[in-house]
Amino acid sequence: MISRTPLRVSFVGGGTDIPAFADKHGGAVVSTTIDKYVYVVVTERFEDTIRVSYTKTEIVERVADVQHELARESIRAAGLSHKIELVTIADVPSRGTGLGSSSAVTVGLLNALFAYQGIRKSAEELAAAASRIEIDVLGKPIGRQDAYASAYGGLQALRFGRQGEVRREPLVLPAEERRRLERNLLMFYTGRQRDAAAVLSQVGERIARDDVTLAALRRMRDSALELIAALGAGGNADLVGTALHENWKLKRSLHPSVSNAEVDRAYERAHSAGALGGKILGAGGGGFLLLYAPEEQQARVRASLRGWRELPFGFDSEGSRIVFAGR
Repeated sequence: MISRTPLRVSFVGGGTDIPAFADKHGGAVVSTTIDKYVYVVVTERFEDTIRVSYTKTEIVERVADVQHELARESIRAAGLSHKIELVTIADVPSRGTGLGSSSAVTVGLLNALFAYQGIRKSAEELAAAASRIEIDVLGKPIGRQDAYASAYGGLQALRFGRQGEVRREPLVLPAEERRRLERNLLMFYTGRQRDAAAVLSQVGERIARDDVTLAALRRMRDSALELIAALGAGGNADLVGTALHENWKLKRSLHPSVSNAEVDRAYERAHSAGALGGKILGAGGGGFLLLYAPEEQQARVRASLRGWRELPFGFDSEGSRIVFAGR
């Protein structure tokens, strides 16, 4: 059994989905999944053990002994205990890149493990189970946007309420505006990977004691709601660029570790070269820099970031899928 789960880019509102904020104030995020994926292979193992292969390989006799915590808890959630082999493969580095890879791995693991048993889970069920594993079981200080984005797929609005409530709404743009949005997005690798949980934990701690952080998150939430309304009313793709620019300024105010001098200089060069907006994806501190630049400005923007590796990408609209089911 092989599952394929897309990674995501978050445009506006990222951070307002963490429980420390969303449970009291409500959150909102606009994001899309892209054609970069996490693949999970599940097959029966000849030996009566569990083998998990990722950047390293584990062979253990009990689920409790699996060191890869996402794999361990996904195996438990699926009700399996032995004679299975798991392999995870990703199109980009699977840690610290800001593309929601850990949640994509969890969603993909659950999808493949349940399908291996002949059980079909809906996108809602996969997203809820993945969020429960990462937030409730493993205690990670993250939000729910990544799991829901990867499970459902597509350009979407996600709203977060009390007690883990999540409402998902697909955003339908006119065909030409959707193509223009896709064409006008560029992504560059900073060369740095970071621990998203560490950054988000620091932001979460500030929410309870820092009015500036709370005000910034409220504005980020409102900016996402405004973008949702504007796109729903047929607004053009350039609105994403201007919203990205405002969101980046707010995001940088959340904590010093969100950005650094090198990223700030690169962003200013790209903005001066014609990018309407952009942001470091995910919690910040490294990973990928997303930019919105009209096509006629893209040569100048690329020149301003010479030496940074570009990652070409397109949109994904399917979410987590079983792409192979063998005997």
